[in-house]
Amino acid sequence: MKEIYQKAKKHAETMDVADKFLCLTNILRSLLQTISISALELSKSETSTDQIDISGLVDRFKKPTDGMPIDIIDKLTPHLRSHYDKSIFPGWYEKDKTSGKSLSMLLQDWVIFRNKKPGHGVLDKKSMQEWAVRTDDLIETCLKNFSAVIPKNHNNTLFIDIPSGKLKISFPLIFQGEAIAISEVTQRQGNWKLQLQPLNYESSELKTVSLDEENIFNSFNEARNENHKIVEVECAGKEFIIEHNIPIRQTETFEGRQKEVQLLVDWLNDDDSRRCLIYGDGGYGKTTLVLEAMNRLLEGDLKITKDLPSLICFYTAKMTKWTENGLERFSTVQPVMDECIREIIKFYSPTLDRQWYTANGLSLIDKAVQFLAEKKITRNDLLLIIDNSETLSDSPQKNAELTEFLKQAGKKIGRLIITSRRQESVEVEHILVEGLNESDSVKLLNRLAEIYNALPIVQAGDSKLRATANKLMNKPLLLEALVVYISRSRISIDSAVENIFRKSNDDLLEFLYEDAWDRLNDVQRKLFYIIVSLTSPLNSTAISRACQLVEIQHINFLDSLKETHFASTLDYGSHYELELVELAKRFFEKKLSELDESQKREVIELSNNVDKYTHERIKIEKEYKEDRVSEAFRSEFSKVAKVAVDNNDFPKALEYYKLAVEDDPFNSALHDRFSWFLSNKINDLPLALEMALRAVELNETNCDALVNIALIYYRQANITSGDEYIDKAESRGRAKSFCYLRKAIARYHFTFNEMNIEEKKLTLDDSDRFLKLAEKFFTPEIPYAAKTKKSIDKFKQLIIKRRLTLKKQMMQI
Repeated sequence: MKEIYQKAKKHAETMDVADKFLCLTNILRSLLQTISISALELSKSETSTDQIDISGLVDRFKKPTDGMPIDIIDKLTPHLRSHYDKSIFPGWYEKDKTSGKSLSMLLQDWVIFRNKKPGHGVLDKKSMQEWAVRTDDLIETCLKNFSAVIPKNHNNTLFIDIPSGKLKISFPLIFQGEAIAISEVTQRQGNWKLQLQPLNYESSELKTVSLDEENIFNSFNEARNENHKIVEVECAGKEFIIEHNIPIRQTETFEGRQKEVQLLVDWLNDDDSRRCLIYGDGGYGKTTLVLEAMNRLLEGDLKITKDLPSLICFYTAKMTKWTENGLERFSTVQPVMDECIREIIKFYSPTLDRQWYTANGLSLIDKAVQFLAEKKITRNDLLLIIDNSETLSDSPQKNAELTEFLKQAGKKIGRLIITSRRQESVEVEHILVEGLNESDSVKLLNRLAEIYNALPIVQAGDSKLRATANKLMNKPLLLEALVVYISRSRISIDSAVENIFRKSNDDLLEFLYEDAWDRLNDVQRKLFYIIVSLTSPLNSTAISRACQLVEIQHINFLDSLKETHFASTLDYGSHYELELVELAKRFFEKKLSELDESQKREVIELSNNVDKYTHERIKIEKEYKEDRVSEAFRSEFSKVAKVAVDNNDFPKALEYYKLAVEDDPFNSALHDRFSWFLSNKINDLPLALEMALRAVELNETNCDALVNIALIYYRQANITSGDEYIDKAESRGRAKSFCYLRKAIARYHFTFNEMNIEEKKLTLDDSDRFLKLAEKFFTPEIPYAAKTKKSIDKFKQLIIKRRLTLKKQMMQI
């Protein structure tokens, strides 16, 4: 890749001063991103990153700034010098004789200039001339000083040389023969997408590519499958802390709806209206509209003049519920609405007491009102979104039940946004969702055609597309179905419209299902047989496990699913929930019934495997939320601290954590989370140990705090005390395999301390012994089994490499 950057740099020398300045800036930005990605890959492969927190820095790739790669290099340099090569990245801290500054200082000067002049000031010709020269020098220095991690390209495979051979760099740092600049990294349905621009000064269009499952963002990311999130939102000059479970946008091709969004904003600004009904026929995008608006609200992009709600609860209304015994169906509306109320309470108590299940109807609403009042949540602080309410009522009696619930919930619990295919018979503010206007329909068709490579639409003129959209009632669902159908069948627009337009909704879906089914291979079909046979919730955990069993890439399945209308998805970024369309479910059940008995038995065995795995994961996640999240972050101060950590604002997090423990001094979980922050984010080990010990003093059964104490002692090179507390954690239920693994890792890191080589070898032997015990006692049923197994496998390799290093050191003595 060095040649790519040198070629781009040489091309910049032929330009006038303004173009040269901009071109060199692009080159340096791309080069620094490449170096930081490669350094992360090196750290991940060749070192243990247990004792260095990288997750917050990696998160910043989601919205990269010029200073971000420099911060990553600055964090990794001492780590790599201690654990990989003591001479790596020469000049990063060492001052240059000519300038009197280190490379890190010179790059910080570049960032300061970028923020002051091009970013927020006036960029004059003199500054461009000066910084064109300085940027050129910085590129040259970076190419020289970081040569060890600038990947080489051989037969379209990137790698860097390491002592044991070649380390493959799987991250797509080259696109169509050119280096890239990263624009954004996003996560949808648990899968990562990279938005990039090729390093081409003449023409550089934004491109999107998928990342491998084992990419660095997954490797260093500690995010869990949590629907409930706490965020800070700036709106109308104020800051608000909002708890919510809003899924991310349903589509990346949202077009139009300015009028409907504004009507929703007007309703949010109207304190007198308690309920808003967003209604219209199926396929027009009611849920898509609500999720788009709510995501804009959480991003501070809606002009709300009133105080924002402190809690937003999204609830999908359906007459079924997943239980330990599988899918349970309700015969009346009341149990569904009761579940809606319980969903609100789960923000504060993920595991509900029996009392929440003995109450129902109005008594449950009143109980919830009292509970929320104790939490200082009024009816104006809470926004409840009930999606697809029409699924609950198919008779006058059920309609009356639903109407009464909506009336009481809006009056007592909070403000309501309801989506429905009909006008509900309750006092509401109405927002009708109909077809898009012609202009927005054409825009949507063109965007979808580009994504799905539907050439007949790409080549059609606007008048043809307007006529086509009008035939399909400007309905987004049908427009997308048309584009997908054309891209797969390679037929003309008129022929595709003829096939779609003449069918009723159910006939159309049946037609699309058969068309999609014909395009599935045997492995993909087997996956759907498993999915329709599951008794566990259809979430990303279950689907991922099913994909693993039939040996299909999870991301490939999701890509193919998007091209069908088999299911609706609630996407939370790091994970998702899936619901099969009822007609699709019947379609799959019919296909399943056509299999022979041996094939059916295989499907049952595989689905049982998925169910068992999913239920275990649900149990683990439930324990995690109960033990750490709900208890630790129950006060306003602690919520602000959590948001500050998520935003990498550590001074603010420290301030509010201190206020939180003063406000809630007997909260063991809070002290444990504060200790984790002190240890992992700002490296204040003495105070971290004090907080962790206090957490155990408040609750001696707090296993997380016991592990935290052990890890802090290990980082302080106190193996004896660390072992003492890891043994206590094991006695409280932590898996043997995990505890032996932590002892092995601690001893591996201890070998990097000052001691003679014989002592290091003995300590490494001890590490290897504990690692073998960790492997011996490992079972797939233990909590976080996949992560534990991955760590065992990694440290096997690290111990081998460490032994080789020590052997070389002995030979040099």
